[in-house]
Amino acid sequence: MITNKEIVDDLNDLVKINNDRIQGYEKAIEDNEDSELDDLFRHYVIQSQNFRSQLADHIVRIDGLAVSDATSTDVSSKIHRAWIDIKSALTGKDRETVLSSVEFGESAAVEAYQDAIAKDHIPAYIKEDLQKQLGQLTEAWDKVKGLQKVA
Repeated sequence: MITNKEIVDDLNDLVKINNDRIQGYEKAIEDNEDSELDDLFRHYVIQSQNFRSQLADHIVRIDGLAVSDATSTDVSSKIHRAWIDIKSALTGKDRETVLSSVEFGESAAVEAYQDAIAKDHIPAYIKEDLQKQLGQLTEAWDKVKGLQKVA
């Protein structure tokens, strides 16, 4: 029998993905010297903050507890660690390195959302929001990949 706890755990994993994404983009902004990329990355920080808020609303509605620490990223899965790894990867400030690291993180976020959406126990009304978020994440991933080709 599926419990709310399983749904809450899956949604909290996505909250953590978005926390990782926020931290990854903030690090990329610090380590980047391209104002065009800074503006784009700030947009993606705000996007993940909005995603995190929507996920927390769903968690509360099903009587769960959202991740209490808004910066919590303590999930061991390699998917969740991808954005954290950006911190160590961004030793240089060149555009290509920054974009390559960000593209890796976006790939991991897309994969995590696809995995969550594929789970049978996630209610349809939540899956609908996850699909919308996934669409925006996929657009971000495509944008970053496109910028890599230009770099």
